[in-house]
Amino acid sequence: MQKKKYDLTSELVDISSEPTNKLISDIPLFKKSNLPKEDKILLSISIDDDVRADFKGWCARHKLKMNEAFIKGFKLLKEKHGH
Repeated sequence: MQKKKYDLTSELVDISSEPTNKLISDIPLFKKSNLPKEDKILLSISIDDDVRADFKGWCARHKLKMNEAFIKGFKLLKEKHGH
């Protein structure tokens, strides 16, 4: 059975805001109440062991869950390089 494909159009993402320089700690995460549980999906990526260990250690030192750091990092990339 083929996985459901998601439409990632500009209608789903707010693209009107101007990029700003923010600290990673200033970027809010999605609130659990905003996303129904069934809308969450598992994302698998392939990375080298040393990169994973570095990322996991960085997250632990900054008291972030790995998925929180990923979401905040992606938001920063979008702000820096455009949506």
